[in-house]
Amino acid sequence: MDKIRLQQSKTSTCRALQAAACILLLTIIGGCMGSYGNYNRDSEVFEAFTNDRVPMDYRYYYYHSGSHPIAVIGVEKKYDAGSRMWRDVDPDTEKFRELIKWVWEDARYYRYAARINDPSGQQVGIMYTSIREVTIKFPGDNRIVVIPHTPFLWRVEFDESEEVYGSTDSIPLPPKNYGSTDLISLPSNRRWASHP
Repeated sequence: MDKIRLQQSKTSTCRALQAAACILLLTIIGGCMGSYGNYNRDSEVFEAFTNDRVPMDYRYYYYHSGSHPIAVIGVEKKYDAGSRMWRDVDPDTEKFRELIKWVWEDARYYRYAARINDPSGQQVGIMYTSIREVTIKFPGDNRIVVIPHTPFLWRVEFDESEEVYGSTDSIPLPPKNYGSTDLISLPSNRRWASHP
């Protein structure tokens, strides 16, 4: 019987290519993650917001959607967080106090305050909201992008086995052929959210 000879592969070349691919992947992931900050809940910051004692050396913005403000943030003056959804507000006004008073809350969504940290872990601002998940990105040019995760305010998912509560004026009923992954937009005044 003849022996079958297998040609040796160039394992060292393959391993070098795999290592290079891993290093490239880690560099790409690290570059993307390096521009994200985080936040830490803090009772002192909560007291500052609720007792009208926020630091005056921050620039303040509010995120408004529909009939209630969703979040209020204060960031160091060297940063800009303004956008179509984030409007600036003076902390020494009645409007600011009303925003804090009416920040959105719902069942299982309770107000809290937090310290906003940059990617290196240094505090650069404060936040007051009830939204559990907030993404904080630092894209450069002294910009901060704060993104509250609020999918429940923007869409309704229908499942054929679920009942839909509310009047047909407030929530449109889905056609019979809609499945559990289809989305129906809620009629609301969302288009005016950036124009208080």
